[in-house]
Amino acid sequence: MASVIACINLSHSPFWNIAPAPVPSTPGGHFTAAVDELRHLAASLAPDAVVVFGPDHARGLFYDLMPPFTIGVERVQGIGDYDTPSGDLPVAVRLAGQVFTGVTRRGFDPAISLDLRIDHGLTQVYGKLFPHLDVPLLPIVINSGCPPLPSFSRAWAFGAAVGAAIRDSDTDGRVLVVGSGGLSHWPNSTSALDPSITDEWRDFLIRGRDRVTALEPARRERLEQIAAGEATGYVNADWDLDVLTRMTTDARILGELDVEDVERAGGPGAHELRTWAAATAAWGGPLEYSCYEAVPEWITGMGISASHDPASVPVDATA
Repeated sequence: MASVIACINLSHSPFWNIAPAPVPSTPGGHFTAAVDELRHLAASLAPDAVVVFGPDHARGLFYDLMPPFTIGVERVQGIGDYDTPSGDLPVAVRLAGQVFTGVTRRGFDPAISLDLRIDHGLTQVYGKLFPHLDVPLLPIVINSGCPPLPSFSRAWAFGAAVGAAIRDSDTDGRVLVVGSGGLSHWPNSTSALDPSITDEWRDFLIRGRDRVTALEPARRERLEQIAAGEATGYVNADWDLDVLTRMTTDARILGELDVEDVERAGGPGAHELRTWAAATAAWGGPLEYSCYEAVPEWITGMGISASHDPASVPVDATA
C-alpha cells in the first residue's frame, strides 16, 4: 500500500517565470524564498511519486469536450508555456491506473487520458518543486476556469477518493500531493459561454486544439508587455489571508467555499482553489503551514498552505 506523506498547496503565475524575483525584497521575493524552502522539504521527503491537481488554461482541454476531472495515466507532455517544463514528463503509470480505477469504484467518473498535454497550471509547480523533473508525476486536471465547474464540495470529495485510492494501491510508495492555483486574481476569461468574449477567442476555446502552438507566441507577448510596463493586477489580499487563516484552522472549509463569494472577492482565478480542496482532501490531515505575498505585478495573490508527517522523513534525510 502507498502512503500520502505530505500536502503542498501553492499558487502559480506566468509572471513567476517571465518576471522572476531576483532577491527577496523584489515583488514575489518572499513567496519565491518560501518555495525554495518547500523544494528542500520535498527533496527530504523523498517521494516516489507526486500527484499534482491543477487547472488548464485552454491549452490541453477545450470546449469540444470539457470534463470536470481528467487523469493522465500514460503519456504526459508539458506544453512549455512561459518557460515551464516541456516535452515528455515521467509518469507514475501504475499508480495512475490504480487511482483511476479506485476513484471510479468510489462513484466518480473522471476522464482518462493516455496522451495528456498540460500547461503551466500543473507544470510550473512541478518544475519548481522538482527542478530535475525526476519524480514520477500523476497529473489530475480539475476544471477550474471553464464553466460548468464542479462544486468545491465535489472537488473535495473527489480528492478524498483519490487519497483513498492511493492508499489502497499496491505500489507501496511514498506519495506527495500538490494543489496548484489561486489565490485571488482576475485573468482573461476562458469560458466559451461568456458573452463578453470575442467571436475569435470563443472559436479558439471550442476548436483551438490544433492552434495552441501557433497562438502561444502572441499569448506570451501579451504578458511580457504587461510585465515590462507599470500595469498591475488587482489582488484582494484581505480575502486571501482570511481564506488561508480559515483553512489552517480547519482545512475542511476548502470544500465549503461559497462559489459566489469566491467569484466576487477572489475573482475567476480563485476558482482554482478547487485544486487545493482536492489535494488537501487527498492528504486527509490538517494544514499546518501557510505563507502569503500579494504580488500585483504577477497579477496574483501568491500563497502556500502545506503540511507533512514528520515521521515520513527518511532517517538519512535528517542526518
